[in-house]
Amino acid sequence: MSALVQKFGRLLALPDHLNFDPQREAQTRNGVVVEGKWWIINPLTDVVIGDGKLNHAPKNFALMWDSFRAGLYQSGLQTGDPTTTFRTYNGTAGLRVDITLPEHDFNHALGDASCLKIRYVDSHDQSSRLSIRAMVMVFWSMNGQISMRDNTSLNYLHTNFVNSEPIAKVASTWHEYLLKDCADMRRMKGIRVSREKAIHFYSTYVASSSTLTGPVVNKAMLDRIMGIHDSYSDLHDTVFRMYNVLTHMSTHVESKSCATKKQLVMEDKISSIIKGDAFKELVHDYGTPSVQ
Repeated sequence: MSALVQKFGRLLALPDHLNFDPQREAQTRNGVVVEGKWWIINPLTDVVIGDGKLNHAPKNFALMWDSFRAGLYQSGLQTGDPTTTFRTYNGTAGLRVDITLPEHDFNHALGDASCLKIRYVDSHDQSSRLSIRAMVMVFWSMNGQISMRDNTSLNYLHTNFVNSEPIAKVASTWHEYLLKDCADMRRMKGIRVSREKAIHFYSTYVASSSTLTGPVVNKAMLDRIMGIHDSYSDLHDTVFRMYNVLTHMSTHVESKSCATKKQLVMEDKISSIIKGDAFKELVHDYGTPSVQ
């Protein structure tokens, strides 16, 4: 039975093809039930969309989505005229929703046309944790400026149902914390960093991977990063330029298989870099005032 679709202002309800109660079916091999293993079935299509153990009991996406919409509606954020984009991955097992709220802007605080963007992720197959992330979206680049603060995101266990009140309480604080992000971004515009230092940062924290013999730099990836870096030349040699390179990588993702899934991975990677000590040092401790 589908979850009740409720109305909360102009925030869209879940599309019908995603509004279903996942069914569990015992896995078998040669006609014998495999102990403790279950298939997760989409009853609308009768297709297997994942598997799980005995304690994994996925719920209808619409239950938590409606709770989220109610919390957002109650939070005091300016939710008028939203743009909502639904995407799926792993068939209908994974859900990603991007919401932009143009009436909730940061134009004055940032000095650029911008608004609130929210990323919502859930899954039936445990491929992604149920998470909600708020950020500033800048119109001239369309980058979602991933926050340096943990207070702008929420994470829940897939099997837990959360009512709207705690979501509303946390969402009501996002504006305050994102104003601090705007202040950091304005400061980044005035902090110079040489091209050599930028290359060192990208090589060390973005384009490298650990191996048994130590870290190895992916030169093809580094070349791609520097191509993005060069495309932001109008921002000059500043930390703000580097920040936009990172958020560009997490926003504008291409993939031959599944761009949505790849973007989730890239967003998590870039978020950990932006929240990391090395980048925070660039923002708060390193550099000299820009002469531009």
